[in-house]
Amino acid sequence: MKIAKMSLWLSVIAALLVVVASVSGLIFKSTYARETPDWALQGVGQDIVNLVAVVVLLIALYFVSKGSIKAYLIWSGVLLYLLYAYVIYAFDIHFNRLFLVYVAILGLTFYALVSSVIHIRLAELQETFAARTPTRLVSGFLLVLCLLFYFLWLGEEIPALITGSVPTSLALDGVLTNPVHILDLAFYLPAILLTALLLWRKKPLGYLLAGPLLVFIILMGAAILAIFLVMSSQGLPTSIGVEVLFALLIIASLTLSVIYINSVKA
Repeated sequence: MKIAKMSLWLSVIAALLVVVASVSGLIFKSTYARETPDWALQGVGQDIVNLVAVVVLLIALYFVSKGSIKAYLIWSGVLLYLLYAYVIYAFDIHFNRLFLVYVAILGLTFYALVSSVIHIRLAELQETFAARTPTRLVSGFLLVLCLLFYFLWLGEEIPALITGSVPTSLALDGVLTNPVHILDLAFYLPAILLTALLLWRKKPLGYLLAGPLLVFIILMGAAILAIFLVMSSQGLPTSIGVEVLFALLIIASLTLSVIYINSVKA
C-alpha cells in the first residue's frame, strides 16, 4: 500500500510535539493553572493516553512505511484520535505557552490524514479483506455505540435547552460549550453511523473507515477511563458504573479491531 511520504513525516513531527505537550502537561502545573480542577485533571488524564497513542502511532508508522495495510488502519485511527484531542486542547484550554504546539499538532494530524488518502484505491482496498471479515458484527457494534452516545449527549443537552438552564458539566469544566459533545454530534458520531451503514452493505468506503474508527474508539475510551481514574485519585466524584461501561467498551473495541484488522490478507 502506497502512502505519501509527506503523511509519514507529518506524523513524525506531530508525534514529537505530542510528547512535548503531554510531558509538559504532566510535569508543569502552570499548563492547566487557569482551568477548573475538573477540567485540569481531565487534561492530565488525556496527556497520559496521548503518550500511549504516540507509541502506537510510531510503531504503526514504521510498518506503514513498509506498505502494511493493517498498520495503515491502526495509524490512521491514532491520527483520528489525536485530531479529536487537539481540537479540544486548541479551542478549550486557556491560552498558555503550549498554544502554538496544540495548533501545530492539530494541523499536522489533519493534513497527515488528508494526504494519506490520496493514493488509496477503495476497490483494491476492499479486495484485501478476507471473505470471513465480520462486517455485520462490526457494523452492528458501531451502530449500537453511535446510538448510545447520541442518547447520552442529547439526554444532557435537550433537557437543558427546554428548561433554559446550563448543563452541570459546563459549570464543572469551566467551558462555554462542551467540546466533546460538539465534536461527537457534528462529526464523529455521524461518521460512525455512516461507516456502520456502508460496512453493513459491504461498500468499499465502509471497509476503509471501520478499522480506524475502532482504533479511535479504543484510545478515546482509554482516555476517558484515565480521566476518571485521575479524578478519583484526587478525590473528585466519579461513577463506578461509567468506569465499568468504558472498560467494557475498550475490551469490545479492542477485540473487534483485532479480528477486523487481522481479516486483511497478508
